[in-house]
Amino acid sequence: MSSPPNCAETEGSDKTMQYKSKVDIIYEKLMQEIIEGTYRNGDRLVISKIANQNEISEIPVREAIRRLESEGYVTVKANQGAVVNILGKDDVTEIFQIKGILEGYAARLAIDYLTAEDYAKLRNINHELKIAQDNDSNKDSAELNMSFHLYMYERIPQKQLYNMIMELWKKWSITKAVFSLVPARGEESVREHEEILVYMENNQPDLVEKAVREHKFKAGYALARRIGS
Repeated sequence: MSSPPNCAETEGSDKTMQYKSKVDIIYEKLMQEIIEGTYRNGDRLVISKIANQNEISEIPVREAIRRLESEGYVTVKANQGAVVNILGKDDVTEIFQIKGILEGYAARLAIDYLTAEDYAKLRNINHELKIAQDNDSNKDSAELNMSFHLYMYERIPQKQLYNMIMELWKKWSITKAVFSLVPARGEESVREHEEILVYMENNQPDLVEKAVREHKFKAGYALARRIGS
């Protein structure tokens, strides 16, 4: 019979989960505030102030800022601390272009591996995205859009390509802001997703790759215009 779990280990595990969840919460909050313009280029992120506002210790705030720094949204400067580094129009456009090229190729490859059940799943996600758009739920829309794309590429055997795409989604979280900053892209995305699925089902790899690439480029141009306005 297995021995009961060590209380100290269990407690430590709970503390680790709580710590990680606080880091995630602060990271997502700061990211959203950067995206929405609460913080502007060159603004300082004062760790003590953020910790007090959220009634937590400074440790998870520091870790969240480190994550933002690793993704390029924050620069830590001597005698200034953490300073917000807003991506410009050209940066955003380039990010979406890179994603478009990689994801277009991945979608082309995915044609050979998606099943009827997969297409049903993708259409269900797209339907949920439409509902989220109808309900003005931008956060849900962003997550559902990401789920749609990552699920589409999940079955390809080129795992390095898939992992690269997934990491870019995580690193460049600003790309998910397109639904909150450019609401019209939501309805367009639902329609473009269905177009892509039809091309895939009809085994038209050239059209699939082109459609996914243009889908990403359009989102990038729309977000870049919004950031620059």
